[in-house]
Amino acid sequence: MNTATETKLVAIIGWQEGNAGQISSWLEKQDEYSIACFVHTEDTPPIVDRIPRDVAQFDYPTNTSFKGKPLISSSRWIQELKKRGISHVLITTDNMQERQEQIREARAAGMVLINAIHPSALIMEDAVMQDNIILHARAFIGYRAEIGAGVIINTGAQIDHHCSVRECATIDPAAILAGNVTIGRFTRVHTAAVVKNKIRIGENSVIGAGAVIIEDVPDDVTVVGVPGKIIKRKGEKNRE
Repeated sequence: MNTATETKLVAIIGWQEGNAGQISSWLEKQDEYSIACFVHTEDTPPIVDRIPRDVAQFDYPTNTSFKGKPLISSSRWIQELKKRGISHVLITTDNMQERQEQIREARAAGMVLINAIHPSALIMEDAVMQDNIILHARAFIGYRAEIGAGVIINTGAQIDHHCSVRECATIDPAAILAGNVTIGRFTRVHTAAVVKNKIRIGENSVIGAGAVIIEDVPDDVTVVGVPGKIIKRKGEKNRE
């Protein structure tokens, strides 16, 4: 176990309960990290939509705090963190292009981007992992898979052998990528989608929940159904 002097203070960029809040609940239990604060990268506090929820436990931010930690609202968030002596960050922003830009800003400023790996996630031998990767509970990363910077792999998703998930893509719960699949930058694979082996999916595309992908997918499209069918290209209205 690390000593208190070795524990790293980490700022989580983001404040949404389903992502930043969830990650903070298990990241700090790993001894290596202590959550110093959450960050909203605008100069005004976040606007929170308090929609009715059936669960009894759900945390909303105030103007200055979230989950008992300070919430910093500032477009000069890197300077604010440096004032507080915080050099380690984790970007959890859901928007993939914004996530990439925040990662670039952090790198340029010399911040240390950490990975957040849930204890139940399984990473096989020779997998290549870059920085600011988030693996939620029971995520599986196969033999010699390559996971790019800023990728988020959600609960129970399976990334099989020799897959390449490129920068700032998001893989949702229970999605399955068979072997030798490539997922392009900024692409989102929604819940329980299945991609057969040796398929290439382009950048900035969306794979719908439950879709089954048996052919390559180009950039900038939305694909749904079984088998997967393109229903929208960037800038077009849905075809169905």
